[in-house]
Amino acid sequence: MKILKAVALQPKKLPSKQLYPQLLLDQCFRMWLFWFDFFTCSWTLLVNGRNNNAPKKKPSRSSSDDEDDYKKALAGPRRQATVNVSYKEDEELKTDSDDLVEVCGEDVPPPEEDEFETLERVMEMRIGRKGATGAVTTVYAVEADGDPNANFDPNRQPGEVQYLMKWKNWSHIHNTWETEETLKQQNVKGMKKLDNFKKKDQEKKKWLKAASPEDVEYFNCQQELMDDLHSQYQLVERIIGKRMLPPIVFKSAAGYPDYLCKWQGLSYFECSWEDGALIARKFQKCIDEYMSRNQCKTIPSRECKVLKQRPRFVPMKKQPLYIGADGLELRDYQLEGLNWMAHSWCKYVHFVYS
Repeated sequence: MKILKAVALQPKKLPSKQLYPQLLLDQCFRMWLFWFDFFTCSWTLLVNGRNNNAPKKKPSRSSSDDEDDYKKALAGPRRQATVNVSYKEDEELKTDSDDLVEVCGEDVPPPEEDEFETLERVMEMRIGRKGATGAVTTVYAVEADGDPNANFDPNRQPGEVQYLMKWKNWSHIHNTWETEETLKQQNVKGMKKLDNFKKKDQEKKKWLKAASPEDVEYFNCQQELMDDLHSQYQLVERIIGKRMLPPIVFKSAAGYPDYLCKWQGLSYFECSWEDGALIARKFQKCIDEYMSRNQCKTIPSRECKVLKQRPRFVPMKKQPLYIGADGLELRDYQLEGLNWMAHSWCKYVHFVYS
């Protein structure tokens, strides 16, 4: 569409007064056409620009394409075996309130716990007397009733291969000697660890046959050190807690509480709760030390007031009397570090000073 331009006519002769209204209308009409064409072209360009930026419509699908897609959807991939099931109930099959039956929580039996033990580690192997396996081979049972494998001679008496087992969620004090048959009878878990131990034992025997005497001697020394270290795992280093179980689950004899034991040679991650009667029989000294620490008035406990309400910080301008035995004196930067530690402690700020 072409844009009409208004051109001002300049007549050579002035028109008469009768022609003024007609000329004025003609001029207004020309101006109106000019602005009409201008806005029309602008609107056309604006609409065309929006159409170019707008997303294109997808081509219409024919009925044959829809039928093909429907057949593919029915066939589906071969590896998918799931079927969409509608869980909506029909009006006639809806459950009514009269059909519901109240069941008390006490009548529902609790889920049965898995009573099968799990192997955590195979400690060592021996040739022992037949039947000398099970709970009678624990350390505390041997001390109380004697060793069932005592005075055993493999050259004169029939024996069997036995393995010292460390059980999962049990401390080393409960380790027992077991055979492969007894483990299978108990349906224990983790039998793969026993197979791996057998393979390593065969490889070790092959290496010992081909090793030099010096290497064999070094290996035997290392084995003795490991045996001594394993024996320390059965000794309580200290007791760090106690608890009284409720009467429903109370199992300790003579009313003893359970003690949280830290074992020698093991980290605090290996701490375990043990029966109070057993710990009192073997490690009464550790119990006495634990009770004395809790009752001590000089060592602050968790309930101590000073740990909950710490005093206001007062800077130390001189060396305190409790520091500096044998005439030793702190330097200026050391006294400044001492003030910094005291200030952090009063403000409940954890710190590492090096």
